[in-house]
Amino acid sequence: MKLRVVKYAAFLAIPIAFAIPSIPASARPFPAARPFPAAQASGAAGVTSNALFGGTLPLVTEQGALGRKLAIIRLYYNLGQQFTTRNTQRVMSAGSTVLASLDVPPNGPSYASIAAGRYDKPVLTWLTQAEQAAVTYDLGAVYVSFQHEADGVRQQGLGTPAQFVAAWDHVHALAARANLNYSTGGRLRWVLILEHYAYFPVNQRPHWSLKLGLAANYWPGSANVDVVAADGYNRGGCRTASLTNWPTQPSVTPGSLFGPVLTWARAQGKPVFLAEWASAFYPADPTFQSNYIAQMQAYVLANPQIAAVMYWDQRGNLACRFSVNGNPLSITALTAMGRVVLGHPAS
Repeated sequence: MKLRVVKYAAFLAIPIAFAIPSIPASARPFPAARPFPAAQASGAAGVTSNALFGGTLPLVTEQGALGRKLAIIRLYYNLGQQFTTRNTQRVMSAGSTVLASLDVPPNGPSYASIAAGRYDKPVLTWLTQAEQAAVTYDLGAVYVSFQHEADGVRQQGLGTPAQFVAAWDHVHALAARANLNYSTGGRLRWVLILEHYAYFPVNQRPHWSLKLGLAANYWPGSANVDVVAADGYNRGGCRTASLTNWPTQPSVTPGSLFGPVLTWARAQGKPVFLAEWASAFYPADPTFQSNYIAQMQAYVLANPQIAAVMYWDQRGNLACRFSVNGNPLSITALTAMGRVVLGHPAS
C-alpha cells in the first residue's frame, strides 16, 4: 500500500506513558482451519464481537482516550531488521499481541533468492525472536506475514506470484523445522495479507490491476496459512484531491471493500483479518471519517468471520490523511467500536 516510507515511520519510538488495565492474555489460539467463534450477545451492550481490536503504533498513544488497551498492534519490518525493539517490548509486555510483516524492499533480494535459502539466517533470526517474544510475554500467539501486499505494484520487481509462493513456503518451512509454528509446538500464526482487490472476481477487478494477479495466484495453501487478510481504504478521492475540494468521491462501504475477501476466505476455511483499514479525514466534512468507522463497527459485528481489525492510523501519502489522532468525532467512533469488539490478545 502507499509509500513505504510512511509505513515504516510508524516503527519509530513512540512514548507510551499512560496506564491502561491489562486485558488478560489467552493461551488458546484458534484452530488453524476454523474461524473464530461467532458473535455473542452481551447484556445492555447488545451484540458483541470476539474480534481483536487494534491498529498501527500511532493509535497506541490514543489508548487513554479510547479507554482500552489495543489487543493487537500492526508492525512492519524489512528483511535484516531485528524483531525485538523497544516498541515491541512495550506493547507486548503490556499484553498486546502483534501482526508483524517481514517485507523485502522493492530493490530486492528476489523471491527466488529467498526460496533458494540465501537469506535463511536473518529470516530465521527474526522468526525466532517473534516466537520467543510470545513466550516471554505469555501470549498464546504472535501473528506473522511474509511480504504483505505481494500483489502491489511496487512488489512486482521481486518476482512472479509463483516465486512469491515458493519464498513463502520456504520461510514457513524454516519456522516449522525450528518448531516455531503453532502446528509444530510454537506460537507463530501465519497471515497472508493482500490488497483487497486481489480477492475480487475478475469481472469486478479494476482493469489496471488484472496484470497483478488474483489471490489464488499468491495462495501458499491451507497448510501454510492460518489467516487470510486484506488491506483496504475509504479514500473519498484523496489521492487526486486537493485540500480545497475534498472529498471528490463518495464514501465506499466496508462490504464493498471486504465482502470478496470474506467469500474467498470462507472457501478456504479460514478466518479473516482486516490488517489495514481506515478512512480519509476531510476538514470540509469532519463526519466523513467517523461515519465510516461506525459502518465498520456494524460490519464487524455482522460478520463473525472477521477475527481482527487494525486501524491504519497514519498520515498517508499525497493528499490522504487517515490518522484519527486529535479528531474528537473519530476517536469517539473508535471508542464505541472498541467497546463491542472484545477479542483478547492472541485468543
